[in-house]
Amino acid sequence: FLPVCEFLSASIRFLFPAPQPATSCGSKKMASMCATSPSLSAFFVFAVLVGLAVASDPAKAVQGNTLLPAVQAILDSVQDGNGEAFRLFAKHDLPTLEADLKPLVTTLPSGPDILHLGPTAVCYALHRLFMRRSAWLVKGLNPQGMAWNGTSPVKAALFAKMPKRIQQLVEEKLAGPGLTLRETAIVAALFRHFVHQEASELLRKVYSLRGLPLGGGMGTNKTEVAVEMFTSSFIMGRRPAVMTRSAMMSDLQSMPETYPAWPFVRASLRKVMKEQFEETHAMSAAQKGPDFFAAARVAHEVTDRMGFWQQPACGGLKDTLVKMEDRDTGRVRLASFYGKSLHDGTWQFSESESYLRQLGALDESNPSNPRVIIPNYMYGASNCIPTTEHISVCCANECEAITQRLEAAVACSEAPPETIAAIVTSLPSSTVPENRTLSALMLYRLNSIAASHSGVVPLHGRLFAQWLHHAYPRECPYPHVAGTTHPQDTDDWLKNTGLDYTASAADMARRAGSDPQLWKRPSAASRPLESAPWSYDEELFVPGKGT
Repeated sequence: FLPVCEFLSASIRFLFPAPQPATSCGSKKMASMCATSPSLSAFFVFAVLVGLAVASDPAKAVQGNTLLPAVQAILDSVQDGNGEAFRLFAKHDLPTLEADLKPLVTTLPSGPDILHLGPTAVCYALHRLFMRRSAWLVKGLNPQGMAWNGTSPVKAALFAKMPKRIQQLVEEKLAGPGLTLRETAIVAALFRHFVHQEASELLRKVYSLRGLPLGGGMGTNKTEVAVEMFTSSFIMGRRPAVMTRSAMMSDLQSMPETYPAWPFVRASLRKVMKEQFEETHAMSAAQKGPDFFAAARVAHEVTDRMGFWQQPACGGLKDTLVKMEDRDTGRVRLASFYGKSLHDGTWQFSESESYLRQLGALDESNPSNPRVIIPNYMYGASNCIPTTEHISVCCANECEAITQRLEAAVACSEAPPETIAAIVTSLPSSTVPENRTLSALMLYRLNSIAASHSGVVPLHGRLFAQWLHHAYPRECPYPHVAGTTHPQDTDDWLKNTGLDYTASAADMARRAGSDPQLWKRPSAASRPLESAPWSYDEELFVPGKGT
């Protein structure tokens, strides 16, 4: 084992030379593994033996605290057939989840223990994973304007759906050594499994209200209509326990008017149904149509893909905002924002000032000229669909694609400013070209961040997130200081404040004016030019081991 480690370490140094000492996280981790190779070798032999033991007797997995077999054993004992369903789900999903998590986890500050993640690190990783993969905002994973430090996946609403013994097992691991990469992927798989279960329950309710047999036999057309009804009910956030037939029918009929993205979503849905139902045609030919389980697989695809299916509509919304942008700042004057709604009939731009403020989408650095921050508004809760009690489907976060590539290039929790500058100049976005030149001010700010962190820039901190916002003002959100905002979806806002989240016509007119053309004129741009604000308040999202 030791020669293999030495070979791998030498190969990594040869193929990926680290020009700066601070970027050699991968080499340090490899060296750490190689230095402990005798004990690791013994551990691997022990792990194989344990794996074989729990495979033959799943009940021992709970006692042995081996997470995946333990989860399967508990699900088998609590819900008939659910353990097998999760076993099949994990077999296909777990490797992909682990691969998706690995580049991010590699860049998290881990302290002396590179193998385990504490509650905050797990929560932060899961939140970003679900935003990247499905544009899901999982309730309880996001701190809602508060500090990341103190968050935990056990506070997520989906965590409460798990059997108590699984909850206890995960809590014990988080309170002790923490979760490994694979165990973090297992928790992610559990979350996805229960989201898919909710989708199956909603589809089953659709079948019940329409009097459709679960075994098929009613033809492909009726199955397709049922799945479309499921999709419209999912978009409207219907709950199976209280959904009525009239509401289900009304949702589908009203989709073209109430949900602008419906034409593209429906076309995407039909493509998936065609693929799935053709795949199962030979098996279901005797039933003369797909059965419930084939339809359920499509329903699961809907939950996974909805965030990206609605991207054309989200892109159109962004394009409209960028056309009104105030001098390349990633901001739109509130007067223009309300003018578009009041005088051009764009219904999306009608949120009240108080709601935008708590959403974190309002820049009031100049109180006489408040401006809407484009990415904060785009990814804000008012543009998310609260599809279930546990998740909302949002516009895909373009900044995640940027940070994903950046983290893969750095492969470390921190890097020298010149390394980051070189990477960012080559990274384009939908509105920022590649191979650009960073301004002297941008380089100064990047170096100032490094100066307060022993010469390196932490990738997972507020100051660097703020710097990325200035580098990509239309894609990366502005990170407010913890505790200064409290984002809520529109239903929670109404419930907690008793206030409508929309502004009245009179309130909009006070900002936009009564002249239907005045807000469009170039002279309406900020005078003098106002740049995006900068503050030197630092917060490390994942400060280190045990968090």
